[in-house]
Amino acid sequence: MKFHFHQIKNIFHKSIITRIALHVIFWVFVGSFYFITFNNNSEIRAVSYILSVGLLPVAFFEAYFFNYILIPKFLEQKRYGRFFLFSFYTVLTSIWLSFLIVMFTLIFILERDASLDPAVLHPELQVISLNFIVFLAISIKQVKRAFYMQIEKNEIEKNILTSELKLKEAELKLLKAQVHPHFLFNTLNNLYGLTLEKSDDAPKLVLQLSEILDYILYRCDDKKVPLSEELNNLKNYIEIEKIRYSKKLELKTEFPQKSNSLKIAPLILLPFVENAFKHGVSNFPGVAFVKIEINIVSKNLIFNIKNSKNHLIKKETNYKKGIGLVNVKKRLDLLYPEKYILSIDEQAETFSVNLTLELEV
Repeated sequence: MKFHFHQIKNIFHKSIITRIALHVIFWVFVGSFYFITFNNNSEIRAVSYILSVGLLPVAFFEAYFFNYILIPKFLEQKRYGRFFLFSFYTVLTSIWLSFLIVMFTLIFILERDASLDPAVLHPELQVISLNFIVFLAISIKQVKRAFYMQIEKNEIEKNILTSELKLKEAELKLLKAQVHPHFLFNTLNNLYGLTLEKSDDAPKLVLQLSEILDYILYRCDDKKVPLSEELNNLKNYIEIEKIRYSKKLELKTEFPQKSNSLKIAPLILLPFVENAFKHGVSNFPGVAFVKIEINIVSKNLIFNIKNSKNHLIKKETNYKKGIGLVNVKKRLDLLYPEKYILSIDEQAETFSVNLTLELEV
């Protein structure tokens, strides 16, 4: 049988009548404690009633003064000086009243009968027992309050975590939505260029594009996809770029033979490849190179890409500030916190990206 926090919390959210009843039961117990303590001698049972009736209100008011005024108004507000000052005077007043009640009982009512129980003849015992009761009442109240505050804290933390997860999910959807049109624009631009050139490779490019669209429309809504599918989509895109830049491209690729049932966030690698062709090859005056290496070591994917760069282009103008790279960095932070290492190296004539990513099975 499970016992959840919300069930515990309900214990402390009693109705007013129930709370009053619990308080009454506690103080009846306290009164009984006093009565039994002073009732060892049946011939002078009146002592028990007198001391119980006299000391009970002192303990009552001291306990409630601490629980409902001193602690919430001063201690919890971190006004420690006033708390200790008022606590000292409160305890001192309680001790004085207790001695007064006990001595009044001994001197004026019982004339300090030697046959009385020692608990009655020694006022300090009554003072100690009274303050023990007060301490018990304060402890019960504060334990209850601390426990309730912990439950509230847990609920607040849970709500914050839920809100953060929803925010991250919304941000991921937005980032993913940005990838789709950005990628399609680049691909359609490639197709348009081949059409203008009346290239025989245009039909092949359309076939590659249809496979990419199928992947984007039907698989990219999943949080994780098989690594083999992501790599296959990457190969299709590379084939499109290979067709487009065949005359000015030196391309080298290395893909793993097996993905070992690993899964990866969709379109997480594509922006790096897009960036290499769009800002590297297209802007390069001569024959450009793109080198892509992807390896699997245990559950880690090691992705390296290096491409030519036109040294006449101002550093960081296009390369590091493109939508694709900014987008993928945010997605990595959200999807793989503390599970990836990304390094980008921009030189005068080369641009390289190294990504190590811990994947899931």
